Amino acid sequence: MNSVRQESGYTLLESLLQLVIAAAFLHLLVLFLLFKESAHHQLADSQSAEWELFMVDLQADLSAVTRIGVNADGTVLTAYKVNALQDIEFSSVGGVIRRRIGSQGHVPLLTNVQKVKFIDEGPLLVVAVTHQDGTERQRRVAVGLRER
Repeated sequence: MNSVRQESGYTLLESLLQLVIAAAFLHLLVLFLLFKESAHHQLADSQSAEWELFMVDLQADLSAVTRIGVNADGTVLTAYKVNALQDIEFSSVGGVIRRRIGSQGHVPLLTNVQKVKFIDEGPLLVVAVTHQDGTERQRRVAVGLRER
């Protein structure tokens, strides 16, 4: 009659440990939802998404250049690479900012553009764009920062 039962269950220490782990995961979930909400607001419309993609492409192109040149009115940007045959030109034609590599063809990067202005500020380039609907966007990008 004096048999000892081998019942296993959660101890208080195990329960507290699982509570700490659950709280950590809940914090990560809250941080993810906050990040998702801010990213959703920034990229909610197609114009914002197109702008962000244009800036990513521009930054990637300008990271490998030796120098840049901007025409007098700031509407044409030329990025000079070590190989002169691979110069990249950015200009606005017919409401589209396009990229031309080596003076051949063109790739449309940003549409619905009314006006564009490139301003050379030494290691930075300021890109100011006015869209057809009147919204204005401006951003600075670094020039020539690729690791060697």
